[in-house]
Amino acid sequence: MHRNARFRQVALATALVSALGAVTAFGVAPLTQVEIPPAERITEPVLLGLPLPDPVDRFMQTETIRRGDTMAVLLGRIGANDGEFLRFVVRDPVARKALQLRAGRDVQVEIDSLGRVVQFSYRLGGLEEGSGDDSVPSKRIEIRRDDERFVASQEDIPLERSVEMRSVEIRSSLFAATDAANIPENVAIKIAEIFGGDIDFQRDLRKGDQLRVLYETVREADGLDAPAGSRVVAAEIVNDGKRHSAFLFERDGGSEYFSFDGRSLKKAFLRNPLEFSRITSGFSLSRLHPISNDWRAHRGVDFGAPTGTRVRATADGTVEFVGQQRGYGNVVMIDHRGGYSTVYAHLNGFQPGLRRGSTIRQGDNVGFVGSTGWATGPHLHYELKIRGNQVDPMRVALPDSKALDGAEEQRLRQAASVVARQLAELDTVRLASFE
Repeated sequence: MHRNARFRQVALATALVSALGAVTAFGVAPLTQVEIPPAERITEPVLLGLPLPDPVDRFMQTETIRRGDTMAVLLGRIGANDGEFLRFVVRDPVARKALQLRAGRDVQVEIDSLGRVVQFSYRLGGLEEGSGDDSVPSKRIEIRRDDERFVASQEDIPLERSVEMRSVEIRSSLFAATDAANIPENVAIKIAEIFGGDIDFQRDLRKGDQLRVLYETVREADGLDAPAGSRVVAAEIVNDGKRHSAFLFERDGGSEYFSFDGRSLKKAFLRNPLEFSRITSGFSLSRLHPISNDWRAHRGVDFGAPTGTRVRATADGTVEFVGQQRGYGNVVMIDHRGGYSTVYAHLNGFQPGLRRGSTIRQGDNVGFVGSTGWATGPHLHYELKIRGNQVDPMRVALPDSKALDGAEEQRLRQAASVVARQLAELDTVRLASFE
């Protein structure tokens, strides 16, 4: 038993020595040397999606002014953010004129990539305002950034003039016909004013009536905008078989429209105190009142139009009253020569600066359509009085301007002959277009 134990101890010791020997052999075995390459720096360009902005980049933009725009709103829509520019415009007397923003007109603005205004250009007044011989030239306001300061300047706009000729058939209304023939709106308005003393364009037009017109157009020299309609040089309307003609004739340092037979078309009174309107209630000795619901006389004419529509004086005169009067609401009363007077009622507001004693010229603005006083909606109540008596302004005969003298009449007939031939040529042009 003792011998066996002794044998197991010797065998265990021998195995342990063998194992330690193997471990030792593993621990002292030499490693193979491997060379590590030296560190190397690699640089590669990384392409980003957008280039970094260059502060000197500039961008020219044209933006149309919208109703209700302020200068800050307009610039913000363009992408400009320039408080220094806005402060300069308010402070500088010339630049301040650019704050008179009119809806539909364009401005040109150059800005840099930081949102600063480099140049601002805006035309004051419409092109048609600088088209007549006795008109005030249109102006352009230029504001430029010069280093860190602004400079504002104002200059006349050079204009190019030409004459357009149109011949159209009236199928429903004057304005529908002129619109279809691409005749500018302001030219159509002028045609209605010229013949308004002889033709009621709300009632008298017939399907098949003819219109021929020569009118002047103006545009900025070297400008890209389309020409704007200006003065009517001559016009002719055949209404229900009756021919009405007019052409522009210079006299007494001004201009006036005459018929080809020498009759002045300038009336002491315009038929319509609104450029665009419809008659919603005519002159009547018995009408159901929309508020009191009883029958009473309506000794005037109501013209329906949106609130804010411009109301113009129908004749030269002197303002007799501006203010409020019971059912009239806001009202203007004008005294004219020869015992005539006019009333403009239910106004939303008055022309700034208008007061009793103010001198008024035919076509001047006196106020704006509203619904003050006894009114169920926005409209103008218009009255014409002769020696204190109300008359129907749409039916009464209107007086003419002063007659021509002998020399003027001879010169007028020569001019009328030339213009009549020009209008006659339109028939030849139209006939050729159908053949």
